[in-house]
Amino acid sequence: MKAMVIAISNPRDLAVLALRDRDGNVSASIERRVAAAGLSPTDGHLARELALGVERRRASLEAIACGYLVQPGRNLPGALNQIIAVAIYQLLYLERIPAFAAVNEAVEQAERFHHRRQSGLVNGLLRTILRKVSDVQHGPVPAARDVIPIAPESYRRSEAPVFPDPADRAAAYLAAAYSLPMELAERWIDNLGSLDKAVAVATQANVRAPLIVRVNSARATVQAVLAELAAAGVAARAHENGLSIVLDDTRDVTRLDAFVRGAIQPQDPTATGVVLACVPRPGMKVLDLCAAPGTKTTHLAELMGNQGGIVAADVSREKLDRVTESCRRMGITIVQPILADSVGSLESGGFDLALADVPCSNTGVLARRAEARWRFSHEALSKLVEDQKFLARAAGHFVRPGGRLVYSTCSIEPQENGEVARWLARSEPRLRLIREELTLPAGAADPTAWHDGGYLAVFEAR
Repeated sequence: MKAMVIAISNPRDLAVLALRDRDGNVSASIERRVAAAGLSPTDGHLARELALGVERRRASLEAIACGYLVQPGRNLPGALNQIIAVAIYQLLYLERIPAFAAVNEAVEQAERFHHRRQSGLVNGLLRTILRKVSDVQHGPVPAARDVIPIAPESYRRSEAPVFPDPADRAAAYLAAAYSLPMELAERWIDNLGSLDKAVAVATQANVRAPLIVRVNSARATVQAVLAELAAAGVAARAHENGLSIVLDDTRDVTRLDAFVRGAIQPQDPTATGVVLACVPRPGMKVLDLCAAPGTKTTHLAELMGNQGGIVAADVSREKLDRVTESCRRMGITIVQPILADSVGSLESGGFDLALADVPCSNTGVLARRAEARWRFSHEALSKLVEDQKFLARAAGHFVRPGGRLVYSTCSIEPQENGEVARWLARSEPRLRLIREELTLPAGAADPTAWHDGGYLAVFEAR
């Protein structure tokens, strides 16, 4: 078989290759490929948008393609599925790209990826979709077989009924129209109580999440950073939480002077709220059990006035290096990184505060983690819950009487959240559950009100 002859500087080709990555990590794959290709910022942004947008909308794109293929059950060879998905994504979800450019590029891609015989199929399918799917319409999105949701208040009408009937097959409709695995669609309808409520969360999961940074109060104020960014030509606005800033500019945040000198740190307001719930104070002894990449660790140290001590634990040196680098950049000196294997040597009941921000299914942050939805399964969830129980109990072991344990996830699944918290309260009577809070993702219409989904539970040790 002939090797592919692709254009490594073509954003669409890079997107297709990332989507075909055998490791299934599209985010990491597209970042590697963009860096290796040396793309301009504009082309790099397009490559990321195509790869991550298609991964996010995968199920919807497949349903739309099947709705217009002459032989919908036909297995397409090689990269054709990805080429078609990238093209449909541009035609329906990215209005700024001319339709003729998306179609022509897809036809040429079919040839570059050695599918010349199918280039006519690609051309015919895409031109059919162009004819039979309406322009964008604005307003509340109807739940219907022939309506393609585009954004919270916009949609397209399709002549072909491309999705299951929401009246008869609510979960199947949610899975296809809003691009979710069936298991997750079923759970959301059950857990949230209705299709409408599940649609609201799924809509948020398909929005491009804004870049939000927390201002390091030890080095700057929100207003000072806003003024600095404005002087540098970076569009930004204050977040409604009073602690964070929304960056409207798409440039690399790590290149901003405010980031380099430790005045800002990327962190969603929901994660910021977890640290506030810890109520850290100067002089405390704190254990951060799952610390990497260090956003919460540095926030804890900031609120402690860089006084006291934080033991930051994680499973690898690579992860701990990220914590160390964040601390160095932000001027924090009270953090001691240790490998998770060494946690057992710490003093039982020796900490005023323990934070267990545990690995989870990420269902509250699907807008930021394009692949996470496709990793969701009942089996994976069960394994996560066992790990979460272990970590929560372990963290509680190190809290002194009168101290505080905060358990948190970036999931909205009851099994990982309230059920774990109540299990811990039953199995460890010395830990009294005094507060819990579930945050559903919201703010798609206004980035200054944006927050990811997540959960926190606060325990007081006796």
